[in-house]
Amino acid sequence: MSSDSFESQMLDVMNKSALALMLSVGHRTKLFDVLSKIPPSTSHDVARQSNLNERYVREWLGAMVTSKIIDYDPQTNLFSLSKKKADFLTNSGFYNFASSMQWIPALAQVEDSIVNCFKNGGGVTYESYNRFHAVMAEESSQTVLAGLVNKILPIVPGLIEKLQKGIAVLDVGCGSGRAINLMAKTFSNSSFWAVIFLLRQFKTQKMKPKN
Repeated sequence: MSSDSFESQMLDVMNKSALALMLSVGHRTKLFDVLSKIPPSTSHDVARQSNLNERYVREWLGAMVTSKIIDYDPQTNLFSLSKKKADFLTNSGFYNFASSMQWIPALAQVEDSIVNCFKNGGGVTYESYNRFHAVMAEESSQTVLAGLVNKILPIVPGLIEKLQKGIAVLDVGCGSGRAINLMAKTFSNSSFWAVIFLLRQFKTQKMKPKN
């Protein structure tokens, strides 16, 4: 690889890393959701529909247009998000990549601690990973939950039948409990217990079906 090619590769890494952060912002502020539901709009209209500050919305839209995520018509000053792209940037589509981009800032928060570990050894405490459970819960919703009953549980021979008849189930390290709650709602004859890990403390509770 030539030096010019490597330089271009590094520049591409830097640009896409910044884009990942902006995609995460777009998801957390629900801007992608709003854009997917409204007609082509000005930055003021997008900000009003999102109940967000127009200046920041305008800057974000500029980054999205530069990155070819959002379309912009210079004649009308209107921004729009195509359905094809919305299918991969909102929860109503095939897979929400904008949601998954939250891992980048969530993990980057511990960079200082990681650097310190390189120098002094040791490790990074569990509670240092801010928003880990929130991001994991969202990720699980579109991965684990989507195929839990129809694809994952049937991997174990006879498990579905046992759950339907009634058994006791223990989920260790259940996170926000979305999977175990889905199972409790689906298999009402079984009893479900969950062990939640919170800041080095264990908490056990029984999960009941939610209406």
